[in-house]
Amino acid sequence: MPKPKKHYLIVECTSCRRFLLATSDKRTRACPYCGKRVSLEDARILARSEEAEDARLALQELKARRRQGQAD
Repeated sequence: MPKPKKHYLIVECTSCRRFLLATSDKRTRACPYCGKRVSLEDARILARSEEAEDARLALQELKARRRQGQAD
């Protein structure tokens, strides 16, 4: 049986609320800003992509919108 395709996720840290990039083949991700271990099942998923470059661009856009006060 083939492995499910890995997706790139942009999630919000459950502690500091900063955005971080994760992969769907993992259960948790350490936040690079506050160090908290974030459960990907519990985290708010803001975007999903099959391509790393698309996820990186989406992350940049979310960060820019947040800086401008447009994102939650």
